[in-house]
Amino acid sequence: MKLNLPKQYISISQVNLFLQDSKKYMDRYFHLIPEEPSIYMEFGKTFATDCEAFIKDGIVNETFPTFYVDKMQPFKGKESEKEIGLSINGVQVKGFIDVWDAENNKVIDFKTSGKSWTEQTLQDSLQMRIYSMAMFTNGQEIPVSQINYLETKVVNNKVEFTGKSYELNYQFSMNEMLQAIDLVYETAVEISKEYDYFLMNKDKIYG
Repeated sequence: MKLNLPKQYISISQVNLFLQDSKKYMDRYFHLIPEEPSIYMEFGKTFATDCEAFIKDGIVNETFPTFYVDKMQPFKGKESEKEIGLSINGVQVKGFIDVWDAENNKVIDFKTSGKSWTEQTLQDSLQMRIYSMAMFTNGQEIPVSQINYLETKVVNNKVEFTGKSYELNYQFSMNEMLQAIDLVYETAVEISKEYDYFLMNKDKIYG
């Protein structure tokens, strides 16, 4: 069955948004209402840019946290912002891995959200399960998933690093990755149904 989706591909952030708040998803992808920026979103984008500059060229930008420079050294020269793709029953899934460590078979992601990550958060992560499956299809063994969490806090409506950080590692089972594949496809089916309804009633909605 060919699905009708608002974009030619689906990302895990789209899937998570639809599962968490389908109305917000439809506002953004059906009605094309721009997402309102948040302080965490802008902070995360800046940190991602800083990480890529360091990993690719060894550049330490002004906004990069100095306390984390030494911990970033092992990632220097690795493949950053690696694009991944999976086809699930014809549904194209795309994403970007913060760091792909081919030598050690690791999928590495940095997190700076206000909510702390735990071993259970990593094990439940749809994003990391799908990224692991994507890299497993290109290799021999299931990769290890690694989260590098940098704690942050909000001070005067501004996000700041606290100076604390830690690393989490987990290797998903084949069953866990297949469950994630099923969930992504099932969600894509639901999105397609909603999108078909939206297109059929578009004139009424905007009329």
